[in-house]
Amino acid sequence: MTAQKIIACGDDAYRLIPSDNHQRHSIAEALRSSDVWDEVVVGRESVTVQYDPCETPPEVARTHILSAMDQADLAQQEIGSSITLRMRIDEKSAPELAACAKANGLPVDAFLDRITRSDLIVDMLGFAPGFAYVSGVDDTLAGQRLEHPRQLTHAGSVGFIQGFLGIYALDGPGGWPVIGRISERLFDKTSQDPVLLAPGTRIKLEVSQ
Repeated sequence: MTAQKIIACGDDAYRLIPSDNHQRHSIAEALRSSDVWDEVVVGRESVTVQYDPCETPPEVARTHILSAMDQADLAQQEIGSSITLRMRIDEKSAPELAACAKANGLPVDAFLDRITRSDLIVDMLGFAPGFAYVSGVDDTLAGQRLEHPRQLTHAGSVGFIQGFLGIYALDGPGGWPVIGRISERLFDKTSQDPVLLAPGTRIKLEVSQ
């Protein structure tokens, strides 16, 4: 396995840019199996690792990177776990669904079919606790952020912009058009892992009324 680029970031970090963007999570999993790294962070187009140069010289760190990349089983794309989520699409749960479908010249059912047939994967978490950026959405579907963001977007809401879904784990402000709401609980503060979705998780959406 090879990365398109391995870039030194100062004297204690490297940034890896894979030749295939979908390989980021597989590479990160392989890297995390080593105790060399202080931190492994998956970004939109890269993986960044940080290490202690007093314990691991840069050339040794680079060797560990190459070894980890060789170990990652990209052929099988074992990127992470998978989960099926139920998405409600009643008017209250999906206030912009009809408008998004109309903007793409599609009936609602056809628009949703294109969404649910997409190869959905949690790209990363950010913006707010547990907010999942989900990539893989059919990029022929157009969608833009709301002109006037909401003060309150309910937990479980599924936002849509071109190429992405944004899944809100908690109530909060939001600027994505909402096309549905997840029935499952996405954040549970009493759980050892309070956030249900993690980077690399593959998602299958099932639509319910």
